[in-house]
Amino acid sequence: MKVVAFLGSPRNGNTTAMVNAVCKGAVSAGHETEVINLASLKISDCTACCACKSDKFEYCAIKDDMQELYTKIIEADCLVFGTPVYMGQMTGQMKNFFDRWYPFLGENYHIYHLPGKKYITVTASGAPAAVFQSLTDYFNHWLGSFFKMELVQNIVGGELGPADAINSQPQLLTMAENAGRTLK
Repeated sequence: MKVVAFLGSPRNGNTTAMVNAVCKGAVSAGHETEVINLASLKISDCTACCACKSDKFEYCAIKDDMQELYTKIIEADCLVFGTPVYMGQMTGQMKNFFDRWYPFLGENYHIYHLPGKKYITVTASGAPAAVFQSLTDYFNHWLGSFFKMELVQNIVGGELGPADAINSQPQLLTMAENAGRTLK
């Protein structure tokens, strides 16, 4: 199985540690993994030009780092989405990434390439986990209900303010590693 993790964190902290734990578990189960840090890439805003709906472009008219991510998304069996929570929502890097998924939608909302893929979400915040449940619900609505992907697990880390706060909640790292290890 090919697992591709998209990390929407601009710092190397709690979210990164949990995403890496998912991948560690997946590798121990014999899967191939790749972690892509969206903060290190140039992903422009969607301009709603709808060029992706024409026959002129394979995916999108915007020439940036998103072009190579489309292929990685399509080739993956499982996608991992990791983001810290900023102001009750995913980071801007993760949101720009999702806004550029329009090429996966066809006429009458027919979905291409995504149905049946597995997904794992990883969220981390300094607030208690219950405060940002709406972000996990958002992921599950769009990835599961809309794009018809199969949820493996939502890993939610609350009360993780400082970049190394994950060290005080090792059960979250164990949960994340187990999520990767149980992928089939």
